[in-house]
Amino acid sequence: MKFKLSTIAILLICAIGVSAQSTATTNKPKLITPNPTVKTVSKSDLKTSSPEADWTKTWSVVVSLNTTFDSNLEHDVKPVRAAGLAPAIVAGYEARSKRHRIRLISGLSGSHYTRSTDLNRVGQYFGASYRLSLGRWSWETEGEAILKGTNDDRETNNQFIFTQKLGFRFDRKTRAQVYFAYRLKRYALIDADRNSVNPMFGFKLSRKFGKKFDWDLGYRYDENRAVSQRQRYIRSTYDTDLKYQLTKKDLLKTGFSFRPRLYERTIRVGDVRMPRRDRKYSLDFAWERQINRQVGFELDYGFEKQTSNDPDKLYRNHQIGFSIFYHFGNGEIIE
Repeated sequence: MKFKLSTIAILLICAIGVSAQSTATTNKPKLITPNPTVKTVSKSDLKTSSPEADWTKTWSVVVSLNTTFDSNLEHDVKPVRAAGLAPAIVAGYEARSKRHRIRLISGLSGSHYTRSTDLNRVGQYFGASYRLSLGRWSWETEGEAILKGTNDDRETNNQFIFTQKLGFRFDRKTRAQVYFAYRLKRYALIDADRNSVNPMFGFKLSRKFGKKFDWDLGYRYDENRAVSQRQRYIRSTYDTDLKYQLTKKDLLKTGFSFRPRLYERTIRVGDVRMPRRDRKYSLDFAWERQINRQVGFELDYGFEKQTSNDPDKLYRNHQIGFSIFYHFGNGEIIE
């Protein structure tokens, strides 16, 4: 009898336990799990799926003030010293994706020297380029308009340049580029005989050494096909540049170039006439300091010397410059 009662008690306890467990399971909130066959979409996925999500758009504006001192401003046999002041503003916009890059740049600058010279002027620059990257190859088309000349050629003309570049990346540290350019030079009416077309081609090799050294080596060949025979010449340019990131805020730069030029016109040298030949050597050093993200300055020194079989074209010039710049925008400086 006692065995039967205990057995009945055990069965009742088990029945009550099962009933309680069933009630607890019924009252427990139901958790909804995502269907494994259906992909959930987050906000980041929505941004990536939009057509504009692959493009990174940046802009920058740089305001600078450059002061210079030249020991021979006009590049004459008899040197004329002069100091100069050159304010400038450059604005840039860039849209970039994995394969494409579009860049627009506009600049305005003025130059004023203590000597009366045609180099006292206000110049403008407009540039636009498109680059397509396919694997290790890149194809870039660029157009430029320069009003009132460039300091590189020390001219005060208007220039319109079309450039086509083909680049190849050997690895993360080594790149090469070949290019062809076609430049139109247009002068004021009084110097219309200097108007010319200026085709050129060249190459550039860039190499990184570690994280601090950048080295460039280049060559360019160009022909100046001017209206006047006196201004027609062919020229080669050999140049090399080295940059060293001394600290996070300090950058050291140096460069050297050699430019032999052969004119079509002839000059009298002794008892014979021969084509005029010029050879120009340039060497420069610069230290750039980034004070903060917006403000920086640069101190530079340059030496230039020209030899020639025309004694009236011999000169040498020392130039010291100091510039301070202010940058604002949502990315790096676009130049």
